[in-house]
Amino acid sequence: MAFWKLTIEYEGTEFAGWQLQPQARTVQGELERALSIVARESVRVQGAGRTDAGVHALGQVASVEASADLGELWYPLNQVLPDDVAVPAIERAPDGFHARFDAVRRHYRYRLHRGPTALERRTCLNVHPFPAAEPMRRAGRKLLGTHDFASFATLAEPGENTECIVEALDVVERGPFLDVTVTANRFLRKMVRTVVGTLLEVGQGKRPPEWVEEVLAARDRRAAGPVIAPRGLCLVAVDYPTEQESGGRR
Repeated sequence: MAFWKLTIEYEGTEFAGWQLQPQARTVQGELERALSIVARESVRVQGAGRTDAGVHALGQVASVEASADLGELWYPLNQVLPDDVAVPAIERAPDGFHARFDAVRRHYRYRLHRGPTALERRTCLNVHPFPAAEPMRRAGRKLLGTHDFASFATLAEPGENTECIVEALDVVERGPFLDVTVTANRFLRKMVRTVVGTLLEVGQGKRPPEWVEEVLAARDRRAAGPVIAPRGLCLVAVDYPTEQESGGRR
């Protein structure tokens, strides 16, 4: 048996999310079905992030333990997968590699759009009035660092650790698009969508940038803005320790 690292891309509109669910179409389910066909063995896939229904990915990562040489099966695997899932890369991983538990940071992007769009209609959110980027950027800086993000967590369990380290948060205009990019060591359930919904309140002039500090301090989900729709959210990449950081194990 060998461990494998898969990089996965998917358009999440037609999925009930990443994680296996009975009687529902999921990304994990489609991958396990396709891998079992081409590898001719039962295969379990572990993802780096359990994206919600309607959320997309450019660089989701999964770990797989299999006896078959999955590197040799890259082309047939992509032929078996449905059109809204692709595996751009498969590589051997160190023994014991786990896509979720070994990850050190994750990068997300939420894309807003000025006016209607045909080509990007399923991967961005049309917003009116369109927000101003600079106030959102100023508000986002207040979330950098180590904080208790309980105000931005949906369905947090009693006693759950809600502390996260946000390493980067930026708001960038690209033509008719406005991208909110967030990098952190971990994310709570629907945290990015709540952060963007909160920043949008600032960008549309409903709240000042300083309000975000009050939201953080409250540690209460009711203090933050709304959970914005999933279709603009994309898991862009997942980072793992370098060989030096992991003491030569990677």
